Formats: sequence, C-alpha cells, structure tokens
Amino acid sequence: MSPSNIPGPRAAFTATAAMRAILAGLAMAALPQASRGLDGVGRVDSGAALAGIALPSPTDTTLAITFLDVGQGDAVLIRAPEGQTALVDAGRRDIVPLLREMGVDGIDLLVATHPHADHIGGMAAVIRSMPVRFYMDSGQPHTTATYRGLLAALEARPEITYLEAVPRTISLGSAEIEVLPLLPRATTDLNNRSVALVVRFGSFTALLSGDSEVQQLTHLVGRGVVPAVTLLKAPHHGSDNGFTWPFLEAARPEVVVISVGRNGYGHPRPAALRAYADVGATVLRTDLAGHVAILGYEHGDFGVARGEQVAAVMRAGGGQSGSEDVVADAVVGAGSAAGAPGGVSAADSGADLRLSVYADAPGNDNRNPNGEYVVIQNLGAVAQAIGGWRLCDLANHCFSFPAGAVLAAGATITLYSGPGRSDGNRYHMGYRRAVWNNNGDTATLYDERGAVVVAYRY
Repeated sequence: MSPSNIPGPRAAFTATAAMRAILAGLAMAALPQASRGLDGVGRVDSGAALAGIALPSPTDTTLAITFLDVGQGDAVLIRAPEGQTALVDAGRRDIVPLLREMGVDGIDLLVATHPHADHIGGMAAVIRSMPVRFYMDSGQPHTTATYRGLLAALEARPEITYLEAVPRTISLGSAEIEVLPLLPRATTDLNNRSVALVVRFGSFTALLSGDSEVQQLTHLVGRGVVPAVTLLKAPHHGSDNGFTWPFLEAARPEVVVISVGRNGYGHPRPAALRAYADVGATVLRTDLAGHVAILGYEHGDFGVARGEQVAAVMRAGGGQSGSEDVVADAVVGAGSAAGAPGGVSAADSGADLRLSVYADAPGNDNRNPNGEYVVIQNLGAVAQAIGGWRLCDLANHCFSFPAGAVLAAGATITLYSGPGRSDGNRYHMGYRRAVWNNNGDTATLYDERGAVVVAYRY
C-alpha cells in the first residue's frame, strides 16, 4: 500500500487531545487542522501529509528488528538503515536501561499494539525518559492502572503526535511500515484488535501483529493483506490460537521469532511449534536465546544476532556492512529474492564463503551417502583457516574440520556425507545413511567459537 492509496489526509493529534478522545470513548476521527509531516532533517513541516511521514534518509545497508528479552511480553525495536527507530510494545516493566544499552536515545515511532500490561507496562517509562515523536495505538481503551499510567505519561508530553492505527504507510528512513486494517471497534476483544504492521526494506519483509488470534488472522487473510514474509513475530507468544493454516500459508515465513518468558499458559504451545516447523520456518525464542536481532538486507537475505551479541550489533549501527566492530551470530537466508544459489557469509566473519548442498544422490540416497555432498567456496582473496569449524544440518548431524584445515582463496572443498579418506580438498562426514533431506534442509557452518559463519537453506 503506497501513501497515495490512503483515503484522504489525516490530522496530527497531540497526545493530549488523543487521550481526551479515548477517555471520552470517542472514535479517533481526524480533526479539522492541517496535517503535519517531517522535512528532510526532522523538523515539523505543515505542508507534508501525515499519511506519508518521511523521516530523514541518509544511506546505509541494514534494517535491524530486535526482539528484546523482556520475559513474558513483547518489545520489538526497529532500527532503520539510517538510524531512525520504532519501538513496538515495551514489555511489562521499565526497559529504558535496556534501550540505552542498545544505543537508543530517542524513539521516532512508538506503537502500543494493544493495552495489555505485558505489552505496555514499560511504555510510560519510555515516554518519560526519552524523546518520542509519534505514538500509535489501536484506539481501544482499557480499565487497568497500567493503561491509566500510560495515558498520564502521554498527557504530560503534548509534543508527541498521535497517530491512529488506520491503514497507512509510514516511512522510517528507507524502510516502510504498513499499518494493516483493524477489525471494527466493539466487534472483538483486545487481542484481536492488535495493531498489525508489515515492515519492508527492499525485498526483506516482516510481519508484527501483537497478540492477534484466530479471528484477527482470519480477517487479515480475508482482506488479502498478509504478504509472504521473511520474518514473522509469532502472534500471541506462540499460542495455539495465534496461528491458522491459511495465515501461515499466506505468510510463508523463513524465520519465526517467539517473544516469550516463563508463563502459566504453556506458551509456546506444541501445536504452534509444529505448525512453524511444517511451513519450513526456523524458530527462535527469546526465552532460550535472549535478545534476538534479525538483520534484514535489501535484497531479502537476513542475519541473526542473539543474546549478548545483540547490544554490540546495535551499538555498532545495527550491523552495517563491512563494520569490523560488529560481532553478529549471522545466519543469512539463501536463495531469497536475489535468487542467487548458496549462502552469503556473515558480516563479521572476515570470510567470504558460499555454501551449496547437493542433497539428491543418484539411486537410493541411503545406499549412496557419498552421492550427496556440500560444496564450500572461498570467494575472497585470502585463505581462510577452518580448523575446528563445524558444518551441521537441522537434525544436528555435524562434521568438524580437522586442526590446520585451510580453504585457499578462490578454492572449493567438498564434504561428502559418507565414509572415506579426507585429503584437504575432499572431506567425509562418515555417515552410512543420507544426511541431507531432499525436500529441504539447512546447512550451517560454525566457526571455532560456535558463531555462525554462513548458512544455506533450500
């Protein structure tokens, strides 16, 4: 949806006016005043349409979407390639110290998907502690003290501009955030009126939808607004009411991140985990990995940073290409929009390697394990020491390269699944049955520290 498709200009509310409207139980209709946008350096300019808000746009290469480990709750930090930030939900408690650790000192767009405490509990502290330019929510009030505290914080910051969550596209640097249509007010519960966002940067696409359940997901599929995505934030913390098969078939995510902590609901539910696996998605969980940052590249590939690595990546600018200071556990989606075979090496590894998996052996795969193999190519100009590195499939069949192993510049090595004698150019995993699934698998190459160097998914 482009900004030109939005029906009519919409007024910019101050937070104070918007909150009074909510408290009065009024619909968030446009006021008869000039719409406001931003000029190229972030100043308010009365001539721009709000629907097409454009934040300043220098150049860079990576969109970072970081799922903060806030326990049982959601807090998703989006950093545009040029440095602009959006925060979608804020967990249950104060996350300002965590944002500071990530190098964040201001929020361009703050979004409350819905007013449950595990999504807005930390939002008042954000509003009180750092500059916030735009605030968006579903317009659905709640009766809790947490929600009233959020309203009070917004009331005290009248310079924050309120955005109603109606279908619109917002530019965040060179990335775009599309707001998907909500179900009508008074037709459903708070979860099913979660603000749902599609984030795009070139061919990289992500879908974030708060605690959407079956009713809202069915609504979005019926409206035809669910795109094929690279990244899906698992709706409702991986609940079994947070997916439908038509929704997953439309989204076809490559990676699913579940924001979850200790809870009494059984999240993530086994049915959801099975469903994500069945559509071929890689699943990452904040309760197991800590913070998870997905680094989206314009051609559609992506990298992953986890745990303590995330703050270093974010402080370095969200994974700028070529930055020697970035230490990311990177997994790059191969064969994506760019259509190139093989994986792309991690930004931090110093290596420029490509993986290819040849899974379909002649004859019976299990009787011919050396008929399937992996090729690793060094595309760089220097030799790469690979001693102690491991190559694994999704089922954790692994091979460790021997000490002293080197992949020469411009050279390739072949790793066969079956037994045999290794000679420095050819290596053998030693299995007597097939390793690589013909219908899809992932080959991941880890360095001696256990960090991902390159991954190939087919």
